[in-house]
Amino acid sequence: MALANKYRPKNFSEVIGQKTTVNALRNIIKNKNYHNGYIFSGSRGVGKTTLGRLFAKALNCTNYDREKGETCNVCSVCEEINSNAHLDLIEIDAASRTGVDDMRDLLESVQYRPSSGNFKIYLIDEVHMLSIQSFNALLKTLEEPPAHVVFILATTEAHKIPKTIVSRCLQFNLKLVPDELISQNLKRIFESEGISSDDKSVDLLVELAKGSVRDSLTMADQAASHCDNKLSENEVSNLHGVLDISSTTKLIEMILLNESAEVVNELKRYSELDVNYEILFDRALKLFHDKIIESVVNKDSKADELNLFYQYFCNGLMDAKQTSSFRDCFDIAALRCLTFNLNDENEVKKKHENATSLIEPDPKHEITQSQHEHDDIELKEVNEPPKNLQKLVSSNWLNIFDGLDLRGASRAFFANMQLDNIDGSKLTFKGSETFVSGINESNINDLVEALHKSGYPKYDIAIIEAKEAQVTPSSKWQEARNKELDDFKEEILKSDLVQNLNNKYGANINRENLSIKDHEE
Repeated sequence: MALANKYRPKNFSEVIGQKTTVNALRNIIKNKNYHNGYIFSGSRGVGKTTLGRLFAKALNCTNYDREKGETCNVCSVCEEINSNAHLDLIEIDAASRTGVDDMRDLLESVQYRPSSGNFKIYLIDEVHMLSIQSFNALLKTLEEPPAHVVFILATTEAHKIPKTIVSRCLQFNLKLVPDELISQNLKRIFESEGISSDDKSVDLLVELAKGSVRDSLTMADQAASHCDNKLSENEVSNLHGVLDISSTTKLIEMILLNESAEVVNELKRYSELDVNYEILFDRALKLFHDKIIESVVNKDSKADELNLFYQYFCNGLMDAKQTSSFRDCFDIAALRCLTFNLNDENEVKKKHENATSLIEPDPKHEITQSQHEHDDIELKEVNEPPKNLQKLVSSNWLNIFDGLDLRGASRAFFANMQLDNIDGSKLTFKGSETFVSGINESNINDLVEALHKSGYPKYDIAIIEAKEAQVTPSSKWQEARNKELDDFKEEILKSDLVQNLNNKYGANINRENLSIKDHEE
């Protein structure tokens, strides 16, 4: 017999991980506060059908202990339910009986009283598979059933049950069973079955189960057959394609250290071993999750980087589920993390090189020591302008402006002004009333600082109003854009498509009637 069937709970006390629901069901029976219907919802293998059967057995058990909340398991009702032979417990698989006719046939027996128990119980498994017509047929009976009838509905997708049904039932959401409880359950069963195992092999089975008790027992059954009742981490890993947890931890550490060659070699090794990449995704996300929490607590500067890596693997998992290419998506997620690190290092290096190329410090530093109380030391460095610095004159102002680190509103204002005059350390700009009236001291300071960063002295800036500013950076950009559009128009007119339309069909497409929409405007 399969372990999942052999060790299915026969009492409420044997159910693991659902303490809240078990206590609620015990109190319902203890206080005789019975309801028309009950919904047990949750993931696979967490005890929905099992709790439904236990609740049905408790309702009809002749020797039920209301104080302890346990069935006797010796009366005829308990024995019949344990052997699936009780006439008053009617189990229906909704997946195979979805039609309205099946539901009508079922409801015809509702009026008849139970043969031996206190209640006639209808246990409908995977109830979300019923058709809308079947739900409508069930609705009236569920709302006002006979006093001897109880409906128990089990489902993995409660959101698919109509609200009219849900509102007439008590719903219990069963949660995933904690890993610690699954581990303890497996060890207890292995001991009872005489199966030898080590802690790491059990940990792998628990990880694969993902909170499902039934899945853990099914995979334990498979592993016991494969390993001849002698479970080891290596054998379980080979069976299910799961690496030991330390391998995944090692990969993540290599990604964080940006060890590109080692990461690529590790990914190749995973490919050769034919591992379960879905488990790898889960592990990677859990490891990054733990590291993000740790970095936030310790106020580590790498928190942003870890968040980005977590997002890479999240996106990779979503892509993998859509394309079924788990291996490729996992590899790409890992390599994207390396690319981010590489780009970050290159950017820092580039900034450093640019800074050193623009600034040549004078080897002679003037060091003065103040006579104040704290004896501060002030170092003064004299910077020379770059050797390739263009001379600032009106004729090349447009080229110089393009290279300035000037942004936002300040760049917009001066892009529409003309450099009118240069008088020593004073620059005079002129522009229309629209731009002159909007400019402020902050915008002027931004221009002075941008020029100074490029190696120019700190100029005094004067702004005068004029009817029109003709030679501006903005007008230069517009001229260049117009030329691009003219060239593009000429290219279209010379294309084979337009030539054929004109020659064969008399389309008469020419420069005058061809208009181009500029999406950059």
